[in-house]
Amino acid sequence: MSRLLGFRYFESGSYLDEGKKQQVMSLADWNKLVNYYITKAPDSLEKAVRKEIQTGLKNFEVTSPSFSVKDPATTYVGFASGQQLLFADGLLERLYSYTGTGLKDSFKVARGVVNIKNQDSTMIILAMGVLHPSDEKAGSLQVYNLYTKKSFTLLDSLQRPVYAEYGNLNEDTLSDIIICEFGNLTGQLSWFENVGNKKYRKHILRPLPGAVRTQIVDANRDGKPDIMALMAQGDEGIFIYYNKGNGEFEEKRLLQFPPSYGSNYFELNDFNGDGHPDLLVTNGDNGDYPPIIKPYHGIRIYLNDRKFNFKEHLFLPMNGVGKAMARDFDGDGDLDITSISYFPDYNRNPQESFVYWENKGDLSFLPFSFKEAFTGRWLTMEAGDVDEDGDMDIVLGNAKFPLGNVPAWIMNKWNIYSPSILILKNSKVHK
Repeated sequence: MSRLLGFRYFESGSYLDEGKKQQVMSLADWNKLVNYYITKAPDSLEKAVRKEIQTGLKNFEVTSPSFSVKDPATTYVGFASGQQLLFADGLLERLYSYTGTGLKDSFKVARGVVNIKNQDSTMIILAMGVLHPSDEKAGSLQVYNLYTKKSFTLLDSLQRPVYAEYGNLNEDTLSDIIICEFGNLTGQLSWFENVGNKKYRKHILRPLPGAVRTQIVDANRDGKPDIMALMAQGDEGIFIYYNKGNGEFEEKRLLQFPPSYGSNYFELNDFNGDGHPDLLVTNGDNGDYPPIIKPYHGIRIYLNDRKFNFKEHLFLPMNGVGKAMARDFDGDGDLDITSISYFPDYNRNPQESFVYWENKGDLSFLPFSFKEAFTGRWLTMEAGDVDEDGDMDIVLGNAKFPLGNVPAWIMNKWNIYSPSILILKNSKVHK
């Protein structure tokens, strides 16, 4: 906060006024604010009441691919056609294609791939350009031809982009692009209007950092695509941008979260079967110095009142959760949840790295994990039918970065063996 207000912090605990022209407050007032937090903040946080995670995934077979890279930094996992898996190593700058028989192909990509759209014989690939928190405009959106292995840049100078979505937003015949430029201290949520001939016109929806993810939905059912977005950083929350036509959007905040939440993922799902999409939201970003266990980290379900207003219905505590997806994994007609944590409580419960929440009915969930859950540090996750047998499998992507308080015994295990990806094959259909 001090940097944004123009005060430089020193390790001694003092601050220096950098003399910015538009000062929000004086250095004396800033020191009063700091003193308030230091004297009033609790020494520790209360622990959340959590259901005990049971070991054993009755419907999944955990498989480790024969191919992996040393010290993986898997920033993307996804699916191509057939039984083809894709995963990108953000540091090696390569995209790998893997099938059940082994590595099929790989090719050079930009640094930090986070999002891929498969389109006929091409892939549209979004890359951050820089992995660590930064305002550098090194990100890009590139089109790769799968046959010629040649590529061209569709968009460049993107500010640490983390997500892209595609759709016709202005009722012409061309597909537009929404990009979350997360940045760091600055950033923006924007949509890029397709004006033809591979050219795009940028429109900024929210000129602030922390855009994480979007989802296109017709919220008010007027036939025009609206945009839902999750924002993190200083002003966290869920926003909707109502499509007013002619390329114009009107912003409305649906939910506001404290800036300490570390919100990092959302998706729309109909949890109660009323025909209206509800919200699944995770908050667990814990890249602090050092990170501490936070009782408010976890998975939240917000039910839709059928008018696109949302109220929290359920909280599933999960330390450092990074992503959660709702699918009917066990084929019983309701939505289960699969989740990963990049900052689990390694000392007390390392299996919290991956949790499968089985829906027992009426939105009551039981948590399960597996013995090898902390074989890697799962940064990415996707669900799909890997073996084309009619059920939903899960793929986990491992980024072995030494962030936070990772015990030495776990780091030693990772140094011996830590796969780029792990596949959880669903066997429900065959039982």
